[in-house]
Amino acid sequence: MLRIYVFTLIFLSSSLAFKKSFGDEKLEYGDARSNVCEECKFLNGRGFLRFFGFKIYEATLLSEYKSGEIFNSKFFLRIKYLRNFKGKDIAEVSLKEMLRLNLIAKDKESVWLAWMEENFPDIEKNDVLTGVYKPEEGITLHHNETVVTNFNDKDFARSFFLIWLHENTSEPKLRQGLLEFREDG
Repeated sequence: MLRIYVFTLIFLSSSLAFKKSFGDEKLEYGDARSNVCEECKFLNGRGFLRFFGFKIYEATLLSEYKSGEIFNSKFFLRIKYLRNFKGKDIAEVSLKEMLRLNLIAKDKESVWLAWMEENFPDIEKNDVLTGVYKPEEGITLHHNETVVTNFNDKDFARSFFLIWLHENTSEPKLRQGLLEFREDG
């Protein structure tokens, strides 16, 4: 179902190719490490979400520590979109993935969806959406380096990032790329 939805979105936008690269280069909107999470210095990995060969976005994961359980420290997931998307569509797909992975309690489903629909911005090609995970607080969301919102719900924050990091994610190749340089955890 998710793939059909993404496939439809692909045809609503244009194609753009980016070379996959690894390393410690500057990120497009300045050095995102210092702007969204000063402590997050370790590149865990990168990868592309692809659908039938089309690149949808590039994701980069940086964390406070290079080893250990990732949810015990701060980290951020930076997504550079290669297509246009509506924030409400991103919210709906995110909820569907959390439900598929059984990460959400029934009583929180409508609250979390409402929060995502209200706070996820519409995305244009080349926009960057960055989520910063704070283990004792929740999530801070940045759009093109501007803070959009904070959500002090630790359960939501963990469930949201597990969309990409869960061992049963719908995109195992992307997960593998995001964790490529992580020593363990």
